[in-house]
Amino acid sequence: MESSLTVKFRGAEAKLLERLVQSGLFATKSEALRAALVKYGSDLGLLRARDLWAAIDATPRRRVSPAKLREQVRKAEDAE
Repeated sequence: MESSLTVKFRGAEAKLLERLVQSGLFATKSEALRAALVKYGSDLGLLRARDLWAAIDATPRRRVSPAKLREQVRKAEDAE
């Protein structure tokens, strides 16, 4: 299944989305939105942790070294 959507953000939401990308936590705004949607679905109980982890395990991962991860976390903390 696939779905496309065009969304316009303004104000605080637009700033937050930009910070998520600029901090390096997400490569794109689309990636940040996907992660937020999965988190929200999980919080509401619409996704079970077991099913979520199975889907994550089936998805190719981007390679991030421990040093790069530390750098990205520092950027995110500094963006606050």
